[in-house]
Amino acid sequence: MSDFPNPHEYSAIHGLMRLLSYQNNYPADGTGSHYLSAQARNLVGSQIPPIMVDYTQSLQYNLFGDYPTSADIAPSAIFTTFFTIVTIAHIAIFLINFSRGHYFWPQLGFIFYNICRVLGFGLRIQWSRDLTQTGIGITSEVFLILPTVLIASFNLILAQRIFTWRHPVGGSRRLFWYPMLTLYAIVAGVVAMTIVASSGINLYLLGEPNYARYKKVVQASSILIILYSLTSISLIGLAFFFKPTRKDENLYTYQPWWIKSFSPFYFVKKGEPQQAAISFMKRNHNHRHAIRVIAATHHHYKIVKGLSNERGDLTHNVSMLIIFITTIIILTSSILRSVVCFQARMKYDRAPIGSAVMMYVWWGALEIIVNMLYLIGRIDLRFYRPDRLPKSVRQIVTADQSLYPSEMESEEEENEKFDKHGQRISYDDTLKGDEYGNQEDDENDGFYFEGTNGLSYDDDEDNDHEGFDFDNSLKKKKLTRKPPYPYNEKEDDDSEFHF
Repeated sequence: MSDFPNPHEYSAIHGLMRLLSYQNNYPADGTGSHYLSAQARNLVGSQIPPIMVDYTQSLQYNLFGDYPTSADIAPSAIFTTFFTIVTIAHIAIFLINFSRGHYFWPQLGFIFYNICRVLGFGLRIQWSRDLTQTGIGITSEVFLILPTVLIASFNLILAQRIFTWRHPVGGSRRLFWYPMLTLYAIVAGVVAMTIVASSGINLYLLGEPNYARYKKVVQASSILIILYSLTSISLIGLAFFFKPTRKDENLYTYQPWWIKSFSPFYFVKKGEPQQAAISFMKRNHNHRHAIRVIAATHHHYKIVKGLSNERGDLTHNVSMLIIFITTIIILTSSILRSVVCFQARMKYDRAPIGSAVMMYVWWGALEIIVNMLYLIGRIDLRFYRPDRLPKSVRQIVTADQSLYPSEMESEEEENEKFDKHGQRISYDDTLKGDEYGNQEDDENDGFYFEGTNGLSYDDDEDNDHEGFDFDNSLKKKKLTRKPPYPYNEKEDDDSEFHF
């Protein structure tokens, strides 16, 4: 602290800066650094005296990670390099998967998150060379804060997929999806609020009342980020502390049975997801609209092809561990930043909890570990949900169970006979004795009033004709009409499940 002028003592530089502040309508100390930097350059030239820079810096609202100095160049360069390598690894895995037809879209979010980290630490290098470049400083701070919210959002997406795997009925309903979408929308607002509040303090000359409001907004956003980081763990807790209902256990789901391993160097065969989607052309309507879930660990090894209502013994332990560890790291860093925000101190009075070392540990080293867990743990396989079936497959119309009789069933019913009690007469009984053989069509007029002696009835009691025969023919016709579709090709394999 001795390297910076003490703003609590009345020194020469203190008097000079007070005089300049009166020219700007006496704003709150620590606000409008971007405006003051431009004003100072107009007054004294491009090279602002170091004493003015140090004094203004000591008045600034303290940041998690502090304001950079020349000592920050080396660590910032190291983490810029590390996050660049991690970004390349994520891009490589995504491109290999994409070329093989395996589309794990959340990985694009992880790529963007790492790019933000690269920009944040990279811009910090340039900012440490000249603190008067406030535009670079504000941009660097935004790109360092934003990834904390992004990675919490991506963990929530992964946790949501585990919840849907555990509770496919509840996880696929609108009652669950609408609150989740609302939560994502709220997070977008939190991100915007954090960026505006953090940058507004440095962009504008604020009075004391407005400065206090800005600080409260920053504090509120830090609390919301903490709560948001807890949602993924809470969702996993709900998934595993509440047992699946009978509807969940009986529901058939569409799992990626073609994934054979979660090994770091394993990739699915080229075009295998598309072949699986085409196989649904031979399935019925219910199969094609089954709920898509991630692969179950145990049954993943059994390679359940098609649809299954068995999801293993809840052994997604590694998957849960990945989410748990990464969430704890992000949560802790968010808590530390929130503490700094609620201290609301100027840089001169900063506490060690907001030092640059703390920032490099939590936003640098530990987040590199987080990315290694994502890469080695192969979240692109563990949390992969099968793609939606192509439109050409979803629009296929196949025979489903219906309350209405089909054309063939109606023709069979028209050829059936009934006795005077409305009971169906079997075909064998029509061939017995002279009881029915000598009757004429025109004598019956479509009605049968004969006795029930010697008659045998079918077990099927579904009879909608109530003793009427609308065909006026006693001869049994043999059905020679063939179905309009190749039904032999639409039979399920022995290994598939049947509704």
